[in-house]
Amino acid sequence: LPSPFPQQMAQARKLLFVLAGALFLGCSVAEDLACEGFDYAALNPANDADYCRYQIDVGNRPQVGQVCLAHPEDVLPTQAAFGEVDANCVEAELEKKAQAKDGSLKQYLASHQAPAVLGPNGTVYITDHHHLSVALLRAFLPYEKPYFHRTLYVCITHDFSQLSKKVFWKGMQEKALVFLQNNFGEPITEDELPTSVKYLRDDPYRTLAMYARDSFGFVKCGNSATTNFKQCDNGKIEAKPFIEFRWGNLYRKRFPSKGIYTESDQMQVLAFQGYLNDVIKFSTDPINSHMEGFNEEPVAAGPVVLDAHGCIAETPSWPGPPSPSEGDSSSDEDEDEDEDED
Repeated sequence: LPSPFPQQMAQARKLLFVLAGALFLGCSVAEDLACEGFDYAALNPANDADYCRYQIDVGNRPQVGQVCLAHPEDVLPTQAAFGEVDANCVEAELEKKAQAKDGSLKQYLASHQAPAVLGPNGTVYITDHHHLSVALLRAFLPYEKPYFHRTLYVCITHDFSQLSKKVFWKGMQEKALVFLQNNFGEPITEDELPTSVKYLRDDPYRTLAMYARDSFGFVKCGNSATTNFKQCDNGKIEAKPFIEFRWGNLYRKRFPSKGIYTESDQMQVLAFQGYLNDVIKFSTDPINSHMEGFNEEPVAAGPVVLDAHGCIAETPSWPGPPSPSEGDSSSDEDEDEDEDED
């Protein structure tokens, strides 16, 4: 029978739609907490019940703050591009650890959890560690059952599985949990995102951003290398996702090279080595102070040392700014030092 109150029903549906969006955009702080203190040894890659996909399929979806397992091909990317050289270096590292057969690979993967969002229709979207996912998919692992070792440790940071597709993607963009640009820095829609990390396209400027980041051309808060930077507040500050792509876009405009997209990985690396110092100098120029991650202590910046494959062999060390007790005790000079640091 038709509803006797069609107008009221339509208004109720509209209200539910708005409330769902508000719930997404106003999600609790607890949803943003990392999966701290989980026992990775309790997760068994040979046990189907430990996988995110299995838990979702049986109606017992993983909770926010929980870690579950996933194969790289079973998660969806929230970006369309990656740095080919960066992924190659991670791949080499994984193969080296796997060759040792001493448990170091499992420990490495467990310590590099991929943050993920549960989306509509049983989907799982990772919001970081895309390079690790690509590397894990490509790596040759010397095991009798390599499939069990080709496993991501996924940290569920948000559960938006009950939202409509439209509300889901609107919120993902507003919360900066998706990066809708292709490998040329051009805008795309969510429907143009790859259906697997296997189909990410190379953005050479993402590789250049990796070199600049590890040279402290800009500062990505949230890891041990940047804890001593005042702007990271002793590790309490964490950078927003996709910061490397935003800096990569800046480098794309300042150091344009159409040919870089068709060059071999080796030629890309050689080209970037040639002007990495200029990139660092440009990055720390006050003209870029509006950028997230702008290095407020440029004295720490210095070019990384690369190996023959373009992987980072050595990074500059930064013990942090000197404390007042390390310098002259004069209060006037201490104030000058503080002003210089700011």
